[in-house]
Amino acid sequence: MSDIELERRGAVAIVAINRPAKRNALNGLAWKDLGDSFVRLREDETVRAIVLTGRGGAFCAGDDIGAFASLRDDPAARQVYWNSIMAAYAAVSASQVPVVAAVSGPCVGGGCTLALRCDFRIADATARFGVPPAKLGLVYPADSTQLLVATAGANTARRMLYTGELIDAQAALSCGLVSELVTGDPVAAALRFVEPMTANAPLSILASKIACDASVSGRSAVVAAEVAALSDKADRSEDYREGARAFAEKRKPVFTGR
Repeated sequence: MSDIELERRGAVAIVAINRPAKRNALNGLAWKDLGDSFVRLREDETVRAIVLTGRGGAFCAGDDIGAFASLRDDPAARQVYWNSIMAAYAAVSASQVPVVAAVSGPCVGGGCTLALRCDFRIADATARFGVPPAKLGLVYPADSTQLLVATAGANTARRMLYTGELIDAQAALSCGLVSELVTGDPVAAALRFVEPMTANAPLSILASKIACDASVSGRSAVVAAEVAALSDKADRSEDYREGARAFAEKRKPVFTGR
C-alpha cells in the first residue's frame, strides 16, 4: 500500500503524504511514489490545480534519515535513493497547473524543498519551516537554495541555512515563504485559494507558470520561444473565442484548454 494518497475534488487533485508515524518523512519508495503521482497527474488534462499536503498534523519532516543512512555503505543503492528524491522534486516543479502546498506542522528539509517547488504555500499557525543540512553534515542543493533565496529573501535564506533552525508560520509569512496564513484546515483553504485559477484558461496559466518559474531561475531568455509559441496557440484557441463571447455576453467563460 502506497504512503502517497490521491484524491479528487472536482478539477483539483489532492496529493497527500501519509506516514504519520514518521511525521511524513519519506523513504525511497515514498519518494518514488510521490514523483510518479505528479507524473501521472501531468497526463490528466482534467486536472486544473494540485494541492500537496501531509496527513496527521505534519506536512513533511523531510527525508527518512534512518532509511537513507542504512544505504550509506552501498553507493549504487544510495544513488538510486537520491535519484528518487531528485525525480520527485522535478515532477512537482514540472507540473503544468498551479500547485499549492497546504502546510500544518513540520515542513523541514526535503519537505521544505517540496513546498518551495510548489507555486504557493498555505499554512496554519502550527507550521514550522526549516532546512537543517548544516546540522546533519550535508549540503543543500544549489537549485533548492536558489528557490529559497528567491522566495524568502537572501537574509532569511542564509539564516535558515547557516543555523538549521526552524522558523514559525508568522515569520514565514513575513518573509514571503508562506503565501497565506489561515485558521482552520489548510487543505480547505488551499482549495478555496485555487478556485479562481481553475476557472481560468489553462493555456494562459501554463504560459504564466513557465515564465514565472524561468524568471526565478534566471532562465527567461531560454523559455521565451516556448512562451511565444503558447501565446500563438492561445490566439488560435477555442478558449480565446469563448473568452471573447463571454465578455460580450457579460457572463463567466467556460474554458476547456482547447
